[in-house]
Amino acid sequence: MVKKLALFCNVLLFAGIFFFFAVYRKQPDTPSSLASGSLSVQVQEANILYQSLPKTLETKELRVCFREEELACDRSTNTFYLPVNMDEPTWEAGTFTEINKELEVLPLEDYTTFDKKKTVAEGSRVLFLVWDKKEDSCATIDVVFTGLSITRIETDANLEIDTVFAGSVVFYQDCGQRNWTLTSAFQAKERGQTTREFPKKGYRLNLISITPTGVVRENKKSVLGMRSSDSWIFYAIYSDESKVRDKLNIELWNEFGASPQENQIHFGTHMEYTELFVNGEYRGLYGILEPIDSAQLSIFEHEYLYKRTYGRELRSELFDEVPTEEYLGVLGMDIKGREEYGSKADWECFRRFVELCEKDDEDFTEEAEILLDIDNFTDIWLYLQMIYGEDNIYKNMFFAFKKETRDYRLYLIPWDVDLSWGNIYVDDGEKLYTTYAPKRASEYLEWPFADRVLSLDVGGVKSLAAKKWQSLREGTLSEEHIEEVLLECIHLVQDSGAFARDADRWPLSPHSSDMKNIRLFMKERMVFMDAYMDKIEVE
Repeated sequence: MVKKLALFCNVLLFAGIFFFFAVYRKQPDTPSSLASGSLSVQVQEANILYQSLPKTLETKELRVCFREEELACDRSTNTFYLPVNMDEPTWEAGTFTEINKELEVLPLEDYTTFDKKKTVAEGSRVLFLVWDKKEDSCATIDVVFTGLSITRIETDANLEIDTVFAGSVVFYQDCGQRNWTLTSAFQAKERGQTTREFPKKGYRLNLISITPTGVVRENKKSVLGMRSSDSWIFYAIYSDESKVRDKLNIELWNEFGASPQENQIHFGTHMEYTELFVNGEYRGLYGILEPIDSAQLSIFEHEYLYKRTYGRELRSELFDEVPTEEYLGVLGMDIKGREEYGSKADWECFRRFVELCEKDDEDFTEEAEILLDIDNFTDIWLYLQMIYGEDNIYKNMFFAFKKETRDYRLYLIPWDVDLSWGNIYVDDGEKLYTTYAPKRASEYLEWPFADRVLSLDVGGVKSLAAKKWQSLREGTLSEEHIEEVLLECIHLVQDSGAFARDADRWPLSPHSSDMKNIRLFMKERMVFMDAYMDKIEVE
C-alpha cells in the first residue's frame, strides 16, 4: 500500500512535467539537410568569442535544444546526444538553442564538412560554444550524433533502490523527421528474473495521461514505429556479447512464424534499439519491445493467455493442490489479462494442455489434433531447433488459447530468445549465467511435448515440417538472407556508435564485435538441420 501511495504521488508530481511537454509537437518547416560548409560563419564567430571571453559560465543544469526539442544529456561529461539518420550522408538541418533562448549555442567545429557515417560510427564529440550575452561569459559542451533512437527518462526515484517508480519519458527518433519526439508521463517497474541480478536493469514502462483532476489513464502511443500500446519493455541486453541475438531472432520469427496468412493476428513481438538516459545519466544500449499481451493477440472474453516463466514440473493434480496465487511458484506459469492470479476457471485451458500431456498415445494424438494449430506448432518447433533455443523449452514461452467455432486452438509464441546460436544457460553468476557451447550445433534440441507430437505424426506434422523447411531454406532461411538480417542488426548496433558507448558504460558486460562464433554456429547448425529434415521426410 505504501509503494502504491508513493507511486501515485510521483505520478501527480510528474503531471506538471508531462503537460510541459507536447506529446507531438508541431515541428517548424526546415530544409531537409545542411550543405557542406554551411556553418562556417557560425564557427568563425564562435571561435572569436571562445578566444576572448572568460570561461566562467555554469553549465551544470544547461538545457540544450535542437529544433526546439530538449536533448538528452549525460551530465557527468556535459555531453548532449542528437539522433540522426546514419544511412543518409548529408546532415540534418536545424538550429541548436538553449531552452529559454537566453543563451546562444554555436558550433566551434563545422561538422557539416565531416564524414557523417564515420562521425556517427566513431562516436566523435563535436565541440560547441554556449555564450551568455548578458554576462559576457561562455563555456563549452560536446554534442554526439548517434545513429539510434534515444529515450530520456526523468524521475524522482533512485533506480539503484526503487523498483517501482514514475516520471516523464521522451522518445526521440532521428531528428530529420517532422514529428521526431514523443512525450508521455509513465509508471514503471523493474523487470526480469535472472537478469535482475545484473547492474544494468530492465524495465516495463506503462505510458499514462493524467487529467486535470488527477485521474490516471492509459496513454496508448506508437513508439519508434511499432504498434500503438501503453506498455513497453526495456530490455537491457547485458549478457549477450554480440548485442544482436534477440533482434536477429525476433526478425527471423516475424518473417516466417509470427503472422499466419489465415490469421491477421501477429503472434510475436517487434524490437527497436535505443540509447537510454535517466536523470542526466547515460544508461547504455537497450531494446524496446512490444509486449505480448491480450491486445497484441486479440484475446477476447473466454480466451486466455499464459506465460511459462519458470521451468517447473507440470502435473494436473497441482492445479487442485494449491490456490491460483501459488501457480507461479509451483507451476512456473503466469496468466495475463486477468485480475491478480485469475480464478480456477481461468486456468482450465492450460490445465487441459497439461492433462493432454499425461494421456496415452491414442488419446494424445486425437486431442492434440484438435488443440494444436499445426502450422504454428511446426513453425515454432523449426524455429527453436534452428536457433537451438534451449532456454525456451521449459520457460520463456507464451500459450495463447483462441476460441474457434467449437473449441479452443493453442498458439505457441517465443519470448526472450537471447540464449541461442550457441549461447546456453549455465548456473554461474560469474559467467552471467551464459556460456558458449559450440557442440550444440550438431545436437538435437529435446522438447518432450514436441518430440511426442512428432513421433506420433500428429496432423501429418512430419511431412509439413519437411516441406516448410525446404521452402524456408530457399528464401527466408537461406544462408544469404540470414546473413543479410544479421548484418543489418550489426549495422544498427555498431555503426551507430552505441556498441562502444555501452561497453564504456558497462565494462563488466561482455562485448564482442567479432561475430565469428555466431556465424560458425549458424553454418554448422544449418548443416545439421538440413540432414535432420531430410531424415524426417523419408521416415
